[in-house]
Amino acid sequence: MTHQFLSPEWTEEVRRIKRAHEGTPIDQDGLTVNATVTGVPFGPGPVELHSSHGPVIGWEPGHVPHADFGIEVDYAVARELVLDRSLNVLEQALLADQIVITGDRAALRDWWHSRIGNPDAVRLDDQVRDITS
Repeated sequence: MTHQFLSPEWTEEVRRIKRAHEGTPIDQDGLTVNATVTGVPFGPGPVELHSSHGPVIGWEPGHVPHADFGIEVDYAVARELVLDRSLNVLEQALLADQIVITGDRAALRDWWHSRIGNPDAVRLDDQVRDITS
């Protein structure tokens, strides 16, 4: 069964996937990221999320203080970034000014490289892709 990207059902299924990997080598702390996703096709406005879980999925609702960096991106680009882990997607979005970064811009690249270079993160990304419509 698939769920619309960032919908409450999708978020809950992603949490279930993440919980299945707790205590494994991929379950590690990482950079803290605040994300604002605009133009969502549901709900009253932007979706605010945060993650402090390294290269692994694990977005939770709301922003947190003292994030290493923040990003603001529209829904279509956010979906593409999550579903296609290629460095080209990130670079193209940055060059087209489709991502607004606050804080440490280099941290975003480090975070992205750790995500696309980690085989466990790749497997998790595949699981997320499988449940995303």
